[in-house]
Formats: sequence, C-alpha cells, structure tokens
Amino acid sequence: MKGLVISTKMRRTIVIRRDYLRFVKKYKRYEKRHTNMSVHCSPCFENVKEGDVVTIGQCRPLSKTIRFNVIDHLPATNTALNVKKVFRLF
Repeated sequence: MKGLVISTKMRRTIVIRRDYLRFVKKYKRYEKRHTNMSVHCSPCFENVKEGDVVTIGQCRPLSKTIRFNVIDHLPATNTALNVKKVFRLF
C-alpha cells in the first residue's frame, strides 16, 4: 500500500495518510475518504520527511497501533503548503 507522510515527530514511527474513494450506491457517486496509520520507519530510511510517499507492508504487531512497516520511500516532487489536507489518490 502507498501513503503520504504527514508526521515524523515520533522516534522510528511515522504517520501516513491513505486516501481512497468509496462508492455511494444511492447517489451513484464516489466520496473521498482517508485514514491515518502509524507505521514503523526503520533507521535505514533516515531522510523521510513530510510530504513524501512511502510504500508500506504488513508485519507482526510492533505496538498497540503499529502493524505496518516502511518498504520503499519516494521523495516529494513538489512541496504542498498543507500536506495534511491534500487528497492524493495513488
């Protein structure tokens, strides 16, 4: 899965935002939704910053909220003003 990094304030843990579309059958349209996930970031990914795109994979539970691990890191191409509110479908 891919997600957008919105916070790197914790030690070896980042928060990513996963955006997705949900179909509403009554109105025959899609609605935008998102979910935030805590992800373990290994020390080999030193330069992960807010706005970067990361690929994550499932692993064993590392803590109460961390169930995923960073596999790949793509640096941000352009810096958005507010990373937390950008809807970006991968």
